[in-house]
Amino acid sequence: MRLVALALVTPVLLALAELAVLLVVAHFLGLGWALLILLATSAIGVVLVSRVGPRSWRRFRGALNDGRPPGAEATNGLLALAAAALIAFPGFLSDLVGAVLLIPPVRDLAARGVQAAAERRLSPDVAGQVFGPRTVRVRQHRQEAADTEAPLEGDIVEPH
Repeated sequence: MRLVALALVTPVLLALAELAVLLVVAHFLGLGWALLILLATSAIGVVLVSRVGPRSWRRFRGALNDGRPPGAEATNGLLALAAAALIAFPGFLSDLVGAVLLIPPVRDLAARGVQAAAERRLSPDVAGQVFGPRTVRVRQHRQEAADTEAPLEGDIVEPH
């Protein structure tokens, strides 16, 4: 029930936040300039969507054709497309989030978060097919007594 309420309230709160920022910008720059900036950023976003979409699709298809797991290309492409769509959507906050998401290190960080969330929800076999196999680095602890076996400890190392 809480999830439904959150899904209904969130868009309203985001719209109110966008309106509040628009009013603040309009107060400082004037309504005409604020609307002109929104129109310009929306046009830039539409151009970005038309460029990012096909480029992302080509990279995704290239990974499939090369026999590589397409998860990284799909995730990065979808995040770039989401960033462009946020810029195309009229609003200063969405423009800011979209512009920040277009910065490659930020998008890489977001992609790692998306991949980690997807891997938690997918079976290990499916996650391996989508994102590639993970390797495990195993370390053995030193112990004082040579007679006892040392416990093993490992880290999952993401392939890059």
